[in-house]
Amino acid sequence: MLPLVVYVILALVFAVFVALFAVQNAGQITVTFLAWQWDTSVAVVILGAAALGAAFGGLLAVVREIQLKLKLRAAQGRVRRLEALLDEAEGTKAGSRELPADAGLVKEQY
Repeated sequence: MLPLVVYVILALVFAVFVALFAVQNAGQITVTFLAWQWDTSVAVVILGAAALGAAFGGLLAVVREIQLKLKLRAAQGRVRRLEALLDEAEGTKAGSRELPADAGLVKEQY
């Protein structure tokens, strides 16, 4: 897994390339979406699409992070329960060792 600094640098490099592409393609276009229609620059459309893509990707990353934290919390709870069971089992085992040597022998009387 790459460090966060590498991701930030890669994101900045990508943003620079998107900005250069947008500036070099600055012609006017008509954008039609559902019932709306407006004239704008290709650069605005490109930068807007890149920004929406980044926002959507960030939202997905946040959702995934929350899911992983919930799984981690559940796993930590399970570990605590299992450690308690193990301590209890070891305590029972240690208690049985403290019995006298002949405690395990049962003499039947008739």
